[in-house]
Amino acid sequence: MRRLQRVLEDFVHDLDPHVDVPMEAAFALADGLDSPALAELAGLTAADRVEIRELIPAVAEQLGLEIPSLRELVARRAREAAAAYLAGERDFAAALSDILDHFARYRDEGVGYRCCDGMLALQLWRDVPEYGDGFGSPEAAERAFRERAVAMTDGCPACPGRSPRG
Repeated sequence: MRRLQRVLEDFVHDLDPHVDVPMEAAFALADGLDSPALAELAGLTAADRVEIRELIPAVAEQLGLEIPSLRELVARRAREAAAAYLAGERDFAAALSDILDHFARYRDEGVGYRCCDGMLALQLWRDVPEYGDGFGSPEAAERAFRERAVAMTDGCPACPGRSPRG
């Protein structure tokens, strides 16, 4: 169900223009999920974008899924990238790029640009080396990123939908 949820989120918020929602609906049916709207969705083609968009709310309701706002979704995806880094599943450069790119891409749509102010310095370090040399070394930059990744996953007050653990 998590895969279907992610595909629906990607489609609704235009995060992945190549996602094949009907194919994913068919996979979900084959995996044992069932609802009338899901079956109808599986019968469409990826080119039926209007019909897909109209069916998604019914699919979500029938399966008990909630499609978050774009702001909440991007913040969650950034937290997921931070958590993957902390778990050793993503390297520093990839996780930093994922987080910064999520926020930068959607800032014009009301999504917060960065989780923590310190991410700006990391972005400068990544994108404009002559301005971002305040870390002194890649290791120092990674230590600073790790601190921010921990804050993002533990409840950074600047992250939408998160509150500090107490």
